[in-house]
Amino acid sequence: MMNRRSFVKRSMLGVVPLLLPTKVFSLFVYNNNNTFIHGVASGDPTNDAVIIWTHINTKLSGVLNVEWQVALDQNFKNMVRKDFAITSSEKDFTIKVDVTGLESNHTYFYRFIFNDTVSDVGVCKTLPTSVSNGLQIAVISCNNYEDGYFTSFRHIADNQDIDYVFHLGDYIYEYGTGQYCNKTFLEQSNRINDPLHELLSLEDYRKRYALYRKDKELQKAHRNKSFICIWDDHELVNNAYFGGAKNHQPNEGSWRDRSAAAVQAYFEWMPVRAKSTSEMIRSIKIGNEASFFFMEERLDGRDKQLLSNDPEKLSPQRKMISKKQFDHLAEELKNSDARWNFLVNQVMFTGYKSKKEESVKEEDWWTGYPYQREQLIEVFEGLKNPPIILTGDHHQSHVLELNSDDTQTKKSPIAWEFLTPSITSKNDDRLSSEQIAKKSKLLYKLNPHMIYNEIAAHGYFILNVEKKEIKITYKFNEDILLPNSGEKQGPDFTIDNSNKLTKNV
Repeated sequence: MMNRRSFVKRSMLGVVPLLLPTKVFSLFVYNNNNTFIHGVASGDPTNDAVIIWTHINTKLSGVLNVEWQVALDQNFKNMVRKDFAITSSEKDFTIKVDVTGLESNHTYFYRFIFNDTVSDVGVCKTLPTSVSNGLQIAVISCNNYEDGYFTSFRHIADNQDIDYVFHLGDYIYEYGTGQYCNKTFLEQSNRINDPLHELLSLEDYRKRYALYRKDKELQKAHRNKSFICIWDDHELVNNAYFGGAKNHQPNEGSWRDRSAAAVQAYFEWMPVRAKSTSEMIRSIKIGNEASFFFMEERLDGRDKQLLSNDPEKLSPQRKMISKKQFDHLAEELKNSDARWNFLVNQVMFTGYKSKKEESVKEEDWWTGYPYQREQLIEVFEGLKNPPIILTGDHHQSHVLELNSDDTQTKKSPIAWEFLTPSITSKNDDRLSSEQIAKKSKLLYKLNPHMIYNEIAAHGYFILNVEKKEIKITYKFNEDILLPNSGEKQGPDFTIDNSNKLTKNV
């Protein structure tokens, strides 16, 4: 809490320091006492609101009173909102404010002040009511701290054309140090997990988020762009489902307690409006041009994954998502008047073969839930325009046509799926260039519905939505093992108003 001296000083200043002469403003020093070492963030923008976030690094106890300010300019001369928010150890000293009453399609600047220390200035943007001027979204997933540097976040932050960021999950990884990593990178970089062991408790999950949010590249992306996020499994545990996870063992305590701890830490540390699993299922509509449906495929009714040869896999009772979520999604898609409908999705829907003879494995994709997958395909078939599925989790870049028949050879696809590569998490990047080329060639041969694959690069793609076409452009990191790596251009794909997909080199 503010001490008496601080309170008197703030009262004299009228709680608007940057409206005062420079001499008085010099009382406020940015980040001189490590109060805001985890940066600032914004997320879940609407037409008239946005979430702003920070964390207070403190050894104090009790309730802390933190000021927040939102302005039209980075010097905070044109203040539009300001107030105080409280935090405590019960929230891990995180601050999350839902700032309302804003104008649509506006850029705002925000900051926090605690004990006369001012945070970095963040930039956020409310949603537009139309895509008439174009809408550009970076679509990302899977940033593993021990697999490489997060330089792609800096590339996103520095790209002024990107309006928002969709993070499709695996924002953190729950493994202990060295359990899931690039061991050579780990030895050379000394980027080591905190805590060192696998995450089990609320304190464990909080520490892991705190570690990730100290990363300067990730901080810069959060500071410059508003994120809209969904989680996948590693924010919880590998291959999580409603009643457990592949990576959760009986000697690790209650699954209910562990998953609750993971979700609590997520809500504390991420700039999301949701306060429950069901509220993570949400949608965004921009005019009659674009609708985005954000799905939750871990805790909302998913049944345990089965081996690919298990006959129970075909059961009509098995679910990837709850009936409630499925029915809501189906109804939203059927009634949507948007030209472009997007499913913002955790795990691959379309599927593909990677070997002539597939080995028996646990199926975590939608293909492991064939009955409900087929039900959703029937919904797609009844739509005027094919939906576009934006998918994370897979660590590789793929563009896939989804067709009604099993051979995946129908000329008019009923959907397209674009898989974003990982920011750093392992893919085929450990293979030689010859092995990569051979595997990539085989994928095309085995999968006539595969339009594109890049199995060893890391990065993201940019979705550009316009009234009459959408474009997806892949951006690849030159080398995630180097701290100042550059970025290289990947291919881009256009879907026009007649639902024709074109690949541009």
